[in-house]
Amino acid sequence: MSEETDVYRQTKPRLDPTINYGHILTAVSFIIAGAGAYYGTRAELQYVDLRVVKIENTLQQLANVLVLTARQDEKLNAIERRVDRIEQASTVKHP
Repeated sequence: MSEETDVYRQTKPRLDPTINYGHILTAVSFIIAGAGAYYGTRAELQYVDLRVVKIENTLQQLANVLVLTARQDEKLNAIERRVDRIEQASTVKHP
């Protein structure tokens, strides 16, 4: 009976202190993958930063165009008001 209880009793897991080529290969693979991920992410962030700068420049140009368009609209409105006043003045003089 004591043999049966020994067989069914769970043993403590033991740590094997030996290092083989598989362990080294796994560790090196993790280090290379981590470095690759770091440099890949870094390059991607630099590319995104460059794109953001280009977008900001484009937005600034669009804002400048919008300001110029608004000024031209105001000038056109002023010219239209002048023409309307001239037309009204000429109709009043020549009935």
